[in-house]
Amino acid sequence: MEEIKLPGQHIVLVEFNDGVAEDAKMAALQSVHALQGKIEGVTSGKDFSGPAGDGTHSVIVTMRDKRVLAEYGPHPAHKEVQSIIGPIVKTLWVVDS
Repeated sequence: MEEIKLPGQHIVLVEFNDGVAEDAKMAALQSVHALQGKIEGVTSGKDFSGPAGDGTHSVIVTMRDKRVLAEYGPHPAHKEVQSIIGPIVKTLWVVDS
């Protein structure tokens, strides 16, 4: 029987620091889109604006399968996104599935 490969998802809810300009928020979230071309197995990166509790934006990164998730966290391209978003974010909530 063939193994069924389910896509992996990295879901992040973001609460930005007070006073962060909207264009800085959007530029940080757009850096997620670039991961598709930089990390093997990342099939999409989307950001969604709109309030959810204290969060104001969310990001969903979809991966070919859940094994990609293990390589995603320590990947240099992901670390670069963290360095862009980290300084302007008050709180991040992360769910991996």
